[in-house]
Amino acid sequence: MKIVVIGATGLIGSRVVTKLRQHGDEVVAGSPNTGVNSITGEGLAEAMKGASVVIDVSNAPHAG
Repeated sequence: MKIVVIGATGLIGSRVVTKLRQHGDEVVAGSPNTGVNSITGEGLAEAMKGASVVIDVSNAPHAG
């Protein structure tokens, strides 16, 4: 199963990615560092193609 994890390079996201891969799932690690930006949409459409599940563990930006 293809799973996209948004916020994949953070503390929680990196652990989720590791567990899913250990389970044998195809995981797309989405974060600005990997070219997937959920705020601007950059790389998002490509990352989501064929995904069955999206997990969002990102920190939402706030207007200060």
